[in-house]
Amino acid sequence: MAEDMSFKDFGTKKRVRKIKRKRSRNTDKDPAKLLDEVIRAKKLADKSISSLPVDQFSFPFIEFSVYQPEPFKHDNWNGLEISLSNTGNGEAKNITISFDRFETRGQTIVDNLKSGEESKLNIEALVSSRDKEITRMDVYYHSIEGDTFSAIRRDWFPNNYENKAIFPKEIPPGEESNAEKYSRKEVFSGDLHIVCGNCGTRAPSNFRICGKCGSRLQKRVDRRSDWGSNLNETTAKKDDREAFIKKLRKLGELKDKGMLSETEFQAAKESLLK
Repeated sequence: MAEDMSFKDFGTKKRVRKIKRKRSRNTDKDPAKLLDEVIRAKKLADKSISSLPVDQFSFPFIEFSVYQPEPFKHDNWNGLEISLSNTGNGEAKNITISFDRFETRGQTIVDNLKSGEESKLNIEALVSSRDKEITRMDVYYHSIEGDTFSAIRRDWFPNNYENKAIFPKEIPPGEESNAEKYSRKEVFSGDLHIVCGNCGTRAPSNFRICGKCGSRLQKRVDRRSDWGSNLNETTAKKDDREAFIKKLRKLGELKDKGMLSETEFQAAKESLLK
């Protein structure tokens, strides 16, 4: 009688493949020599890192002036010449010029202006009111990374100026005693970001845990500093880039307000953008 056979068993023999592993050869190197090689490699790596160029922040800084050749009359198109120059160390993008009481025709937007470049715009402006009132001029521009910078100037229109530079500073002529009236208000306060000292990731200033490496950025404010997780070391560092932007914006604000002489301004700018 035939033996019982499983449907899965067809009487075939399983083939077993033997794999020969190569034996590692014993090294005859002296441990002291290996240590010397490691030390030399580390010194070479440290030397290479120290020779790398230090990161430098690159940002634009737009300086401008407006020239009025003839008296500015109401209900007439009056010619104005605007000179722009990028004296920063980075490219400026989307430079936009606007006025709150003017109708304008002509070019008021410059797509980009590289460091050291200049541009002249000839526009015409119209104001319908015959009453002499303060007009505000705004200049906005961006860095390549998208940071926004602005400048504000004010002057009186219509006027009888002839062959004169107009919009000299943020406080209009004759309004120096009312300087507080034209003070700027900061939209944001404090740092917008912090940097993880462990992996270098930027994070919002209210984050406590790094989303990339998981290290603790800062302590919990709702707990005692000497208890629980607050005993652990934190890795958050100040974002030097944003601190630099704040200084650059403050410098522009002081220039607009006329609080720095030209010599003081140039010295401060060169120190900041060196």
